[in-house]
Amino acid sequence: MEKKLKVLGIVSLLLGALAALFCLFPGGIMLALPVGFLGMIASSAYIYFDTRDEVNKSMITSGIISMFLSSIPVLLILAIIIKNHFKH
Repeated sequence: MEKKLKVLGIVSLLLGALAALFCLFPGGIMLALPVGFLGMIASSAYIYFDTRDEVNKSMITSGIISMFLSSIPVLLILAIIIKNHFKH
């Protein structure tokens, strides 16, 4: 199970990093949202299996980091909406 959890952690980190990277390019937010959604699913599964089997004892795991990276596109869109709301 630990090997599967390690692979799931690497996949979730890659998806989260891709989602954050796509946010840097103009028009990349359209790619970042679906990749970030997949990253959220993978990191949620990682966190679930990690806490169920009590594999990692540290507070910061690859699932937590991936959850943060995968949420960057949504936070960026939220910031743009709030900025435009107060601009008018």
